[in-house]
Amino acid sequence: MATVTVTAKLHNSSLSRRKEWQHATRLYRDTKQFCIDGWENSDFDKSVTTASIDNDLYSAIQNQAIREAKSDHSKDGEVRYRESQPFAVNNQNWELDMTENGTVIVGFPCVSQWWYTPIEVYADIANEVHRLVDGDVDKTRLQVYRRGDDWFCTFNIEYDADTSGETPIGVDIGERHILAVTASGEDESMLVSGGEAKYVRRKYRSLRDTLSEAGALRARNRVGDKEQCRIKDLNHKLSRRLITFAEQFESPVIRIEDLEGIRVNSSWSGVHSWHFHQLQQFITYKAERAGIRVETVDAYQTSQRCSECGSIGTRDGDHFSCSECGRGRHSDLNASENIAQREGEPCTA
Repeated sequence: MATVTVTAKLHNSSLSRRKEWQHATRLYRDTKQFCIDGWENSDFDKSVTTASIDNDLYSAIQNQAIREAKSDHSKDGEVRYRESQPFAVNNQNWELDMTENGTVIVGFPCVSQWWYTPIEVYADIANEVHRLVDGDVDKTRLQVYRRGDDWFCTFNIEYDADTSGETPIGVDIGERHILAVTASGEDESMLVSGGEAKYVRRKYRSLRDTLSEAGALRARNRVGDKEQCRIKDLNHKLSRRLITFAEQFESPVIRIEDLEGIRVNSSWSGVHSWHFHQLQQFITYKAERAGIRVETVDAYQTSQRCSECGSIGTRDGDHFSCSECGRGRHSDLNASENIAQREGEPCTA
């Protein structure tokens, strides 16, 4: 299954439309925050429904906000949404159609009504858009968001694809090496040290402790914001390096571990303060923009098994050795080779 991201500008939107969409982004943020706060304060359990949401968003949008809040909370724990959020609906609650004069229209619910708005179909998305209009591909959720003075929508299309001739790129995310990457069958790899990530964590933890002891709580909160910015910047740089590495190969497909259980299974104490999910999101959307498919694979025993023969080997720090076939390999690169060799599921940002 191939997944392609389509981003299109909403064409010549009226002032009334833009005002309602902006209102919807704020309501969407508030809905997600309401859910997060309720779970953190044990006001209700994860089975919360739209009956508990007191705003004017269409129920389909409220349901999507609840789903996204659940996902964010399960991966990152307590979450604070400081900015308006792109509002979204699932694949069944929006549509794409073409008028008799060839204008492509996107339709989606919002607050007061469904809106039907023309989109600008650029050359690089025309094929995907027309395949969706013709019913040849499946669509995923739709997101609507603002950038500057313009409004955009983004969605994914999915279709069966011929995977022969692809170059699997296995990516292992860890502590000592934040990225260990192997291009299967190409004898090419990349290791990125996790030293900078650990330095950022130590630095800001020390600053927070010092400010807490001094009772400077506002300054402590600002330090937290600065740490988030540093982490976000580092994740952007890491994801860009990975995409650049992958682009040198013919028909690359990036395979990464399913990070759902990484906070539970990792022995690294710093895993709880590192945004693995954010890094995966950055990798995914940058890859999709570059036309590279991203898949998640089961992480079970990727660090314990030999990537050459599949036997359980021995890991000693950065070195992995296999007594069955005699192979020796950097332990994180061995894991990334195993990831590259596994069949994956489509991953979307």
